[in-house]
Order: sequence, then C-alpha cells, then structure tokens
Amino acid sequence: MIFLSGCATLSQEDCRRGDWFGLGVRDGLAGETSSRLSDHVKACYEYGIAINNGAYFAGREQGLHDYCRIDNAFSVGLSGHQYRHVCPPSIDGLFARYHSAAFSIYEHRAELDRLDQEISSKESNLHDKKLSDNDRKRIRSDLRDLDHRHHHLRDDLYYHERQLGDLRREAQFYR
Repeated sequence: MIFLSGCATLSQEDCRRGDWFGLGVRDGLAGETSSRLSDHVKACYEYGIAINNGAYFAGREQGLHDYCRIDNAFSVGLSGHQYRHVCPPSIDGLFARYHSAAFSIYEHRAELDRLDQEISSKESNLHDKKLSDNDRKRIRSDLRDLDHRHHHLRDDLYYHERQLGDLRREAQFYR
C-alpha cells in the first residue's frame, strides 16, 4: 500500500478537494495525454473518491488550447519536455517539427554540459601527484578526444540554433 501511494499522481487531499477542472487545465498545460486521467483515477480510487471525468476533460481541453500554441512548441522543446502529440491534427505536424528542432538544442546543450564536467574531472585528475606517466598520457589523450568532441558538438549547436531562429521567424506567420 505504501509503495502504491508513493507512485500516486494525486494526494488524498487533492482527491478530496475535487478540482477536476483545474487538474485537467494543469495537465493540458503540461501537454499530458488523456491517459493521465487513468493515473488520477487509480490514485483517488485508493481513497474511495471518484473523479468527475467531464470536468477533467473540459479543463484539459482548455489547457491544451494554450499548450498547443505554435510558439509554445519552442518553449516546450527548449525546456527538455517531450511532445506527446496531444495537439489537434491540423497543427500536430508543425508543432512536432518546431518542438523537435528546439528539443535538439536542449539535448546538445545537455551533452555539452556533460562533456564540460567530464573534461573538468579529467583535468583535476591530472594534478594527482600519484599518477604514473602512462596514466597522465592516457588522460591527456582522453582530454584531446573530449575537446575534439566538444568542438564539433558546439559547432552543431550553433548550426541548430541558427535553424531554430529561422523556424521562429517562419512560425510568426502562424500566429
């Protein structure tokens, strides 16, 4: 029982409050799929509380209306959130395209951060007085490889950022 409640999407207080419309709005604004409701139903079922599906879906639709703005595709992607194809078919492909371009930048930046940390760690290791000459040689070789990858990834990031700028200008026509 404790394990199950640890995975619950809603607390007992949330279920008792019963703001199903507000919960739907929040899920819509977050780009959650309609299957999120079943998670909430399971959570509240544990407390013997039923959900008002109609109010939830009305709220979710309102939240999705704001979420599915074309310019939001960029924000969602740059923040590292996945797009779950919840927007209407008329804009789904365009939203997905813009989101993908922005999400690619998010991934490039995350990888650059990871490489920066790895480079910093290796550089710190070089200062260890207990290292053998072979170990220092291996670390320097690793650093050259990491620097090379970092340089290429940074160039790719700049390219993708320029593309994103072009897509943002293009998206202005859809407002």
